[in-house]
Amino acid sequence: MRTGENLTRIAAATGVSVGDLVRLNHLRDQNRIVIGQRLVLPAPDPPPKPLPARLLRHPERLAFRPSFRHWARAYGTPPDLLQALAWVESGWQVHVVSRTGAVGIGQLQPATVAFVSQVLFHLRRPLDPHDPDANIRMSARFLRLLLDTHAGHADQAVAAYYQGSASISRIGLLTETRQYVATVLAYRPFFAG
Repeated sequence: MRTGENLTRIAAATGVSVGDLVRLNHLRDQNRIVIGQRLVLPAPDPPPKPLPARLLRHPERLAFRPSFRHWARAYGTPPDLLQALAWVESGWQVHVVSRTGAVGIGQLQPATVAFVSQVLFHLRRPLDPHDPDANIRMSARFLRLLLDTHAGHADQAVAAYYQGSASISRIGLLTETRQYVATVLAYRPFFAG
């Protein structure tokens, strides 16, 4: 501390709240600090990781980021989790169809498309999973349901997205599901910015 400084000024200059300064430094009275006293500041947030290089080489896929952000915000789904999950599922490719019939960016199964469209959205006809915006919308809404079902635990929601809740209840997590969850969670920081 120097003459004329106070916690409010230090907080403003460092981007740390006064409350955090009080807590980190175990101050009993935020209005009483001593000249020469050294204050502890929280470690700065690490810089966000860059997007995956493979994504950066495909501007047509990068164009989906606003849709991811929009639908994540609309349903209260963490945007970084939604983007990481879709990245692992398809690499944000629109025309990918799995051997089991999962379609598009979020690799939605036909039964999931019908469930989300009819039960969660109350639509008479299912949304088109080949439409990138509709696919991202359904993926965001379905992931929100899974997060709610699993008390906000991202790892459990991602496992259910991949393996299915009924399968997990019946036989437990498969080894490949554990690997999938670890991969999705490892990609989250790439989409944090």
